[in-house]
Amino acid sequence: MSDKQKNISDQSFSENRTTGAGADKTDSTGTDKGTKRPAPMRGPRNLKPIIMSLILFLGLGSHRLQAQLETTVSLTGTYSDNVFQLSEHDLQRFDQGHQNLSFVNTSDDLSLALRADLAWPLRYKWWKFTPSVTGTISQNVSNTSKQRRDVILRLRTDRYYWNFTAAYGYYPFIYVRDYVDNDGTSQLESFDYEKNLWRGDLNLKPLRKTTVQLHARHEQYFYNQYWTEYDGNATTLGLGVRHSFPLFTLGAMYHWRSFENSGAKDLDSSYESNIYTGSIRLRSMPLSDDNKKGPTWYPSLALSYEERLFQSGDAWYGNREYKIYNTQAGLNFLLNPKMNISLDYSHTFRNVESPLQTVLRSKEYSENKVSATVKYSL
Repeated sequence: MSDKQKNISDQSFSENRTTGAGADKTDSTGTDKGTKRPAPMRGPRNLKPIIMSLILFLGLGSHRLQAQLETTVSLTGTYSDNVFQLSEHDLQRFDQGHQNLSFVNTSDDLSLALRADLAWPLRYKWWKFTPSVTGTISQNVSNTSKQRRDVILRLRTDRYYWNFTAAYGYYPFIYVRDYVDNDGTSQLESFDYEKNLWRGDLNLKPLRKTTVQLHARHEQYFYNQYWTEYDGNATTLGLGVRHSFPLFTLGAMYHWRSFENSGAKDLDSSYESNIYTGSIRLRSMPLSDDNKKGPTWYPSLALSYEERLFQSGDAWYGNREYKIYNTQAGLNFLLNPKMNISLDYSHTFRNVESPLQTVLRSKEYSENKVSATVKYSL
């Protein structure tokens, strides 16, 4: 069966697709799952204090500063042909009506997401500070258990040759799928978690058209009371460079990622990853040759490859390796200074190497996604 996956595509501070970072669940009909330790119920945290604190912070400024508030609202529709990231084996079992996949209404699905960004740029002499908050809610149409409500707080500092952004993100409920709780209720139970994210990005400009990118983040994963043995912490470090040519911009990035399965008992899903990303974006071009100052557009393409090596020597995770390939292509249309539309396509394929046929049969998958986003600045 499919397991929780990290989204290796990470644009700016948009955490648009976050799935579990570490533990692979075993096949729900088998007995490979580790022994569970008892834990109290964990419920999603209340987001109201965070939101109210932000409103209070913005409300304390003078009228002159309030006028600088920048608000952007976007609506995104995303279609996935494999929303639960099921293997071919599990897709066949779903078509046959297997009881352990009864939680799947449809293997493909449409997700609708609403995102609001509030930014408050402040200038002091040659410094620019921008506190901001992003709130996102999303809901799948057919598989209604897949829904999200996330919030990210940021503080960005800009100087002429560099900028730094610190961020905290809270994801109170991320639903992956259902599994049979073999050593507990013996029933299908929701496999979901909450996540804390701390992130920092530093961009340096040693040359006018060259940017060096430094990235670091730390994530905490807390699973619900049925799956606490999959709790863990992930650390990611990244180094990249971007250079603008007359007709296009090229980018290259390397990330090293380590996940420590802190809740592990008999089975340990800890791993280390090497992630390589390359991207190209053409310069903006007018939609019409007759109106050079009118709407513009540009295409982009990004390729990434992740090599994930599991560190455990146990029977289930030992000698397991994932090779994850991801392709992203997009078209962005700037219709006017306040509105733009983007069309995106992504393909993900996870190749699995393991001495166990059960792992090979249940963990390999592919997924295609198509999305359209309308963004408007108030």
